[in-house]
This record gives sequence, C-alpha cells and structure tokens, in this order.
Amino acid sequence: MVHVLDKDSGNVVLSHKDMDPNDVVVEEYLQKVVQKFVNSEYTETALDDCPIVKSLVDDPASFMDQTTELSLAFFEAIKGAEKIGGGDLLFFRVENDDLAELTGMVKLDYNAKYLHTIEYQDDVLVNTIIQNKTILPSPVQTINDGFLVIGNTIRVRSKKYDNNGEDWSFAQNILKIPAVKKVSEEIKIIEKTVQETTKKYTETDVLTAPETRKAVHDSIKKDETIDSNYVAEAVFPDNPVAKEEFKATLKERGVAETVPVPNAPIFEKKYQKQKIKLGNGIEMTVPVELLKNKDVIEFRTNPDGTMSVIVKNVERD
Repeated sequence: MVHVLDKDSGNVVLSHKDMDPNDVVVEEYLQKVVQKFVNSEYTETALDDCPIVKSLVDDPASFMDQTTELSLAFFEAIKGAEKIGGGDLLFFRVENDDLAELTGMVKLDYNAKYLHTIEYQDDVLVNTIIQNKTILPSPVQTINDGFLVIGNTIRVRSKKYDNNGEDWSFAQNILKIPAVKKVSEEIKIIEKTVQETTKKYTETDVLTAPETRKAVHDSIKKDETIDSNYVAEAVFPDNPVAKEEFKATLKERGVAETVPVPNAPIFEKKYQKQKIKLGNGIEMTVPVELLKNKDVIEFRTNPDGTMSVIVKNVERD
C-alpha cells in the first residue's frame, strides 16, 4: 500500500486499497527495496518497545487504517520542515523465500528529473522540457527512513534532519523509539579515541587507522560485536595505562564495553581492507590481515619523524 505525501502541493493522497500483489512491476520493485534494506546498516530494537509498529504487525485486519494514521502523522510532522522532503510511504506485509513474514515501511524520497512533454500551442505541436519533482527513486537507492520487522525485532533506518534548528528523526519523532547510535557512529568514536590516546602516549598517530581497523574487523568477525577490551589489547598491547585510559574515555563518550553489530557481514566486508594515503599522494589498499605481516608490508619511522612504507615480496603477473 502506498500513501503519497506531496509537500509541494500540500496534499496527502491516501490509498483506499492495497496494490495488486500479482503485479510483476510492484513485486520486482518491492523485492529490490527489501533486499537493499537488508543489505544496509540499520539499528535494531525489540518489537515490544514500539507499540506503533507492534500494532501494525499484530493486527493485519486494520492494516489500511493504521498505515493511513501513520502517514497522516508523518505528513503533519514534516509539512513545515524545509529540509525534510516529501515522498511516498510504501507499507507492506510479505513472505520471504523461507516463508517468514516481513512487515515494513520505507519512505520513497522523491527525485527531480527532467522529462520531455508534447504540447499544442495554437494547434501547433511543440516538444518541450519540464521538470517532474515527484519521481520515485530507483529500488536500489539508499533508504533514509523506514523499518523492517522480522520475528520480534525491528530493523530501523532513520536519517537525522535539521527541522527548523532542532534535530528530527523518523525513529524518535514518529516511531517514538529512543535514540540509538549506529555502529558506524560508534566506530568513529572508537577511532577518534584510539588516535587521541596514541598521540598522548607515543607522540605519533601514524599507525592508528590501520591498527584500529584491523582490531574492529577481527572483533566483529569473532563474535559480531566490537569489544573495547579486544581493541585496547590489539592497539596498545604493551601499554596498560593507555589501555585503561582508552576504555575509560570510551565509557565517558557513551560507548558500551561491547557494541552489538547488527548485520555484521556488511561491516566485515567494509573493514576487510584498509586504504592508506601517503603524504606524496600515493594511495594503497591493503587487506587488514596483512597489515601486521612484515613479510608483506612494513611501516618504518625515520629519524626525522617521517614514515616509510615498504611493500615486499610482490610477484609480477
């Protein structure tokens, strides 16, 4: 079921009937949208913690009424917000290939595209160009706002917007779910804290990024979490004072000792390689498992404080 939130015209166009489930175009579009959602970064919350979504899942008989109510609330919340665009809200209840039921919603943000149009001016045919501001996105385009329920877990994508000087998000303002940091945000805090701690105790942060990236990758691969103890041990193996300060600073910054990683394979893949950019403009991409292998790549600090990167045992094709 699709409800139209057209901010430019100031109208909400509510559907009174669900779409034909046998429509091949609709089915293909929805499959790709769901796949894009599943393969993206999202946060998770328990279904019981969000009465709005739980009611949608538990009471399929009132699906249309509930989606209508949610759409009206969404439009009311964003109609005066200049930086939050309009879009279509696509609601669905489907079964995947394993016959598991999925309930969800994604906001299809409009794109502005130029189109040709055929007009008559005084009975003379004129081909011209117009702009259509309500083109739906490709089904593989990034989803900014939406949710997907599988079992008793809600997977949420929620972009932060500036709503007339105040933070606004779909998760907090519409679904009424408490703010949860994304894993990527947690990792940025971890990387920054490693860098600051390294600089304080070694007066250099040259190896910070590769070491941290490898530690994060290995921790996720091990048990689908980012364990600050594991990272501290990997980055500061011989400096107990630095370890403790690093962990204490993370705690002050609101990062839990163990950060669960929903959809861990995405982050495993993302952190499999480390891009290294040297001061002379040369860039290299190195698999993280090779970063500490001195038979393959070695980082040397020169007497003048500069750094050399030596790549070894390179075979010619």
